[in-house]
Amino acid sequence: MEVNVREVLAGFIQHARLSGVGEPESNFLEELVVGFDGNSKEARRAMRKLLAHDTHRFFCSACRNLKDGLESPGREYLMKLLLEGDLLLACLADPALFSLETALELAKVFVRIDGLLDFKLMQLLFRSEAETGDVDAEQAMRVLDLVAALPRHNRILPLLLKLLRLPNPVLRSRAVLVFCQVSKNTQWVEQRLADVDPDVRASAVEGLWGTDTPGARAILREAARDMHHRVVANALVGIYLLDGLLAIDQLEEMSRHPASPFRAAAALAMGRWHDEHFVPLLNSMVKDVNADVRSAALRALVNMRRKAGQPRVNGDLAAGAPEIQQDGAASPADSSPTDSVSVSTVLDLDPRPWQYRLEFCEFVA
Repeated sequence: MEVNVREVLAGFIQHARLSGVGEPESNFLEELVVGFDGNSKEARRAMRKLLAHDTHRFFCSACRNLKDGLESPGREYLMKLLLEGDLLLACLADPALFSLETALELAKVFVRIDGLLDFKLMQLLFRSEAETGDVDAEQAMRVLDLVAALPRHNRILPLLLKLLRLPNPVLRSRAVLVFCQVSKNTQWVEQRLADVDPDVRASAVEGLWGTDTPGARAILREAARDMHHRVVANALVGIYLLDGLLAIDQLEEMSRHPASPFRAAAALAMGRWHDEHFVPLLNSMVKDVNADVRSAALRALVNMRRKAGQPRVNGDLAAGAPEIQQDGAASPADSSPTDSVSVSTVLDLDPRPWQYRLEFCEFVA
């Protein structure tokens, strides 16, 4: 099904959060639209000045004006301004304008009319660096979320490497994950296993999920012997995706680890699949002496129930994952105490791999 530019723009207009702009801005822009026929030259100039002054406010005001009303020359010009340059790209990367879920859906439609969307989003980060001398970390994390959900191309690898040189450890960790997912370079992943930051090691390992090569299998086996629970858990998830039987014994052993972070990480790893084999063990872990382990086991059980009605594809984790393309290619829990964890919190878990890792990083760190 073909998508045209107007349909894409309509999606942006319909779903944008418009609380960031007041009535005066919207009213002024509306006056320019209504009076466009009377003095189009001055109206164009005034609209462009508004856009240059504050792109965020201009976008919100434009969306308010374009939601309703009949077609007119003024509205046509306003839509033309919204489609110029990188305005829509910047809006996609703005958490104040769109929730992550909405931005992902819009990006998946947008990329059908602009195959370079991933590359342009990455370039947007370094354009702001040239202007301010720094990369906006919040914007960069949103861009990495979007890029990870789009068809993958090696053309973004040099820009990801630039992010790895930044001091922000969370941003660096996410950039490592996306780099590994795109490149599938096992030698590069192996080098990251020597990094002192366990988040970087865990991200590198996660980037190999679903890669079935001798090199990838060897790295996963090595990472399963890491000293940090997050790295080990990600390695066992990767092994389970390739051959569940090989990981089951190790996950059961990890669930009995004397250190509670290892047990909690094991529980969350088990909760990634609808595998009834793990249910008795998780039910027993809900009674663990450690509150974090009990909570993690409950999270896992609820997540498994949520997945029970979904078809399994490579252990669920690989379902819906974008294909990696070269440039130019076509493209019931136990009633034991659960302390602070609520079922609503569990149901809000994001099923995307890196988000899952961060969830249990924060939870058991």
